Amino acid sequence: MLTKQLSDFLQGLRYEDLPVQAVEQAKMCVEDLTGVAVAGSARPQGEIWRRYLTSLPQRPESTVWDGRWNPLLCEHAAALNAAYAHVIDMDDVHNASITHLGAVTIPAALAVGQKYHRSGKEVIAAIAAGYEAGARIGEAINPGAYHYWHTTGVVGSFSSAVAAGKLLHLTPEQMLNAIGSAGTQSAGLWQFIQDGAMSKTLHTANATLCGIRAAEMAALGFTAAQDILCGDRGFLGAMTGDSHPEALTRDLGRGPFKIQTNSFKPYACCRHTHAANYCVELLKREHTVDPERIVRITDYTYQVAKDNVDAPAPATPYAFKFSVQYCIAAEFLYGSLTEAEFSGEKTGAPAARRLMDKITVIADPELEGLYQADHNRWPHRLEVELEDGSRLSQQVEYPFGDFNNPFQWSDAHNKFLSLTSALVAREQAEELTRRFAGLEALEDINSLFPAAQ
Repeated sequence: MLTKQLSDFLQGLRYEDLPVQAVEQAKMCVEDLTGVAVAGSARPQGEIWRRYLTSLPQRPESTVWDGRWNPLLCEHAAALNAAYAHVIDMDDVHNASITHLGAVTIPAALAVGQKYHRSGKEVIAAIAAGYEAGARIGEAINPGAYHYWHTTGVVGSFSSAVAAGKLLHLTPEQMLNAIGSAGTQSAGLWQFIQDGAMSKTLHTANATLCGIRAAEMAALGFTAAQDILCGDRGFLGAMTGDSHPEALTRDLGRGPFKIQTNSFKPYACCRHTHAANYCVELLKREHTVDPERIVRITDYTYQVAKDNVDAPAPATPYAFKFSVQYCIAAEFLYGSLTEAEFSGEKTGAPAARRLMDKITVIADPELEGLYQADHNRWPHRLEVELEDGSRLSQQVEYPFGDFNNPFQWSDAHNKFLSLTSALVAREQAEELTRRFAGLEALEDINSLFPAAQ
């Protein structure tokens, strides 16, 4: 039974089983997600989540990542951090599973780790296991499920349950039950995109809560489906008619861990736009391009990208993050894609609208072939025609931040310092970067964060 094989492997995974690269990547993921969450906490969505969760009965167990570092009940802190982490669209992404694994793994791991005073090594192993679960299950349902199902939401309960389960020291039988309970709670539909609604953060918060609940109930003896993934009425069949159950255990324990094939986001927008954004960066490094002299831009890409980010006329502020036309235009006009470039002033600028109208997105068979051969490869090729008749072309398969074009620790630190600058004093932020880099040395994960302010 594939579900049990995966569950047993994850339950047995230990820090000592992880290669150095996996450990370093896990620590970088913690730093990256914490910084993204701090920035997200200051946005209107974050404020709604804070008001809701802090209105509930509390006891101080786990830290909230908002620069004030106040503790809440473990489940509430985990849900709040998971929501914060998915607000500004800069949390990490696993390409092959089309999943943001950090936002549904790390909040659970750190919150449960704090509640039970686990070590940095235990938390790292729990995070690696949570990423492994979410990535493998995401690969087993995609790309077929992605049209309707927000993968981060639907696999997030598994990632959270596995991470929490490891820190609760679940037995193999209990872990299988936790996974079963996680699967029956999975949810997250893409319809919210049509309205520019806030449901994306609900998906990460709810998945985190479902996962922790599943693990804690399993620890008390609560039983669940033993083959939740592949059973006749199980998860894979419910998600898509084109599932890949072999992905659940392919090279399990033999190849690189999934956290080693995870990517970071330098741009505050959908990851399906990133190779196109990086094309613009590279073109501007080699050529002086006046956006007003551009006649047309053709963005050749793979079908999943066209389906999800070919949005020439975004109708809501949030929809601009899922418009490759706007992202290309903004990169040409403003030279960056931070949260500031998605303000109403920038998205509504006449120059941006004019340039967007000149951009066409085409699903290209060659690039689709690259994607189908390797779902870690999300390619774009831009062809730019200028008024003088000259043409510029640039193709990118692995944008900056991809694990094939990776962040270094200096990049991770710079992103963290930039994202937290408005809410965390520079000296405190720099101390946090040192603690993240030395996470495995902590005897108690509670010493990671500053005292409440």
